[in-house]
Amino acid sequence: MKKLNLISVVLAFFLTAGIINAQNTCISDVVHAADASAVLDVYSTSRGMLVPRMNIAPLTPANGLTYYNTASNSFFYNAGTSAIPSWTELSYGNLWSRTGTDTYLTNLGDNAVIGTNLNPFGYKFYVHQAGPGLISNSRIDGQLEIWDFTGPGNLMLGDINHNGGPFANGIMQLYFNGNAGIRLLANGNSYLNGGWIGIGVPMGIAPITNVHLFDNFGNIMPQFFIDQPGPGNSSVGYGIPGRNYAVGLVQDIQGLMNDNYKICDGPMLTPPLNYLDPFTMMEIHNENPQPGIIDFNHQSRAKAYQGQNPFKPFGWGQPIPYRIWTPVDFDFIVYDEHVEFTLFPAGGAYSGGGGPAQAFYTVLEDGNYQVNARTDFWLKDYEYEEEVYNPLDSGYVSIAVVVTNTAGITYMYGQGNKLQGSVVFFAAGEEVHVALPNNLAPNVSDVVYLQQGDQIEIWVWQSIWNGWGGMGGAIPLRVGPNNEPGLAPEPVPSQTFVSIHKSS
Repeated sequence: MKKLNLISVVLAFFLTAGIINAQNTCISDVVHAADASAVLDVYSTSRGMLVPRMNIAPLTPANGLTYYNTASNSFFYNAGTSAIPSWTELSYGNLWSRTGTDTYLTNLGDNAVIGTNLNPFGYKFYVHQAGPGLISNSRIDGQLEIWDFTGPGNLMLGDINHNGGPFANGIMQLYFNGNAGIRLLANGNSYLNGGWIGIGVPMGIAPITNVHLFDNFGNIMPQFFIDQPGPGNSSVGYGIPGRNYAVGLVQDIQGLMNDNYKICDGPMLTPPLNYLDPFTMMEIHNENPQPGIIDFNHQSRAKAYQGQNPFKPFGWGQPIPYRIWTPVDFDFIVYDEHVEFTLFPAGGAYSGGGGPAQAFYTVLEDGNYQVNARTDFWLKDYEYEEEVYNPLDSGYVSIAVVVTNTAGITYMYGQGNKLQGSVVFFAAGEEVHVALPNNLAPNVSDVVYLQQGDQIEIWVWQSIWNGWGGMGGAIPLRVGPNNEPGLAPEPVPSQTFVSIHKSS
């Protein structure tokens, strides 16, 4: 009977709503005065209120209409209009749980997403920022730890926390097998314990050294740059057991802007003032008491000599004709750093007067080259293999550095000394011919500027002997070895040789 009366009251209320203008109405199963702030006050101390229950949303709902969805077991209300509804879920079952002071998702398989309704990668915790500009997405006060519970031991993978002390000083650490492998400290010492660092190295390519800088674009800027804006040197140090080295730019402490690039064998660049040379681009020096040695192992350098003439007596070399410059045919190498020396072919015919040269050094790089050459002449007739005692003319021997450039032009760059090898004079009305056999070893030393592709050649001259009766002849070069009294024989013939090295 109570239920019937209550329904009658509710029906009467709604049927007369259009004509009754009450201040507020109370529906209750006990005596209760309607609250003055409510148009409708549903009150009970033992029962609840049921809203319409359905598994699909009603059609053309009014703004604010509410119903209970039996499919999702949650309340929905329309935040839109009748024409364009926008259903908003008020709750989703028993979503959150609480134990003590901890609040957590009841379904441990759920993800927490903030700022979006999409989580395409399935992150456990995803904070999304929409729109341009850099705005802080989230903030964590205190320590952040990341752990791995999939493997044995439940080990920490990384953490970010306060390093302690009176000032804020953050520290980030990444762990391997429970030990910190990378430690980054905001104000203090950071380190990488194990492994190599790749900077710019594409994913999937492992670094090949402790620090691997990879530049796939060939930028104009240097891949590694040390900037020293204030006083002090800008340098890099190297250390091996018992030795230290430093390389870098030394700042001029005298204020004369004489900054130089230096290499020294010390732990840091601390040269004395006399090293500050305004005209020097690079200096290499030794900071220790003992003298230092500088060796540019990859500089262009070569040494060649002329060996034994296979058709003549021991110690004889190439024949040199009378009064014509002749290229020397070097046919053996002592060393040739970059294979730049072309040798006289074995078994070939010796070069005649006027060339072209068959043995020469072709430079690979522009620069200044130090050239040293020496030869020795036998005062012997090349054809008859006899000693020349009475040369027909007063003559001399000489040697020169000759260059053939890339245009094919051959010219003498520098001539060495001219040595008198024979003298003809009159005494008591008679012509006297005197040979000077111990004065026949000319040499030349010069610095030659060459460009890539130029050739260095050594040419020689003799105006002492033209054969018996002046019918045309030659004297041979002396090729050694030279067995001087008290000295061991030379390991290679060295009476006729040339050495070349790039000096700058």
